[in-house]
Amino acid sequence: MSNIQFHCPHCRQTIEAGLDMLGQLMDCPACGQTVEVQKSPVKLPSLPPPPPRLPPKLKMPMPPAPPKMASKKKEYKVLTQRDPAFGGEFSPEKLEAVLNSFAAQGWLVVSVATISLPAGPGCARDELIVIMGRNQ
Repeated sequence: MSNIQFHCPHCRQTIEAGLDMLGQLMDCPACGQTVEVQKSPVKLPSLPPPPPRLPPKLKMPMPPAPPKMASKKKEYKVLTQRDPAFGGEFSPEKLEAVLNSFAAQGWLVVSVATISLPAGPGCARDELIVIMGRNQ
């Protein structure tokens, strides 16, 4: 018994069936649609080849989310030139040493400002203010 080949009108898959199936209905093995076994092969226009399949994207594991920290309270410290940390002698070198010692304890400089303070009648002097903060 010889076979006949024809194309599924739905998916264009080539189907082979026995001659005894001519005119009968069958399910396309590729798409599952019901098709009639054709008496003569149907010439379908050739389709362009399908685009090459891309390899599946690999999913990279996500790093674990950092644990949510309870909101920490902030603590602030204000230094002036008259602060006891300077030992009565304020200089840029002393300021650097004091800031480094506080940094070792977790303090960070938040802001620096100068203010003018009265120093006597008709006189004013500028004073340095350093504001530091850290999480408790």
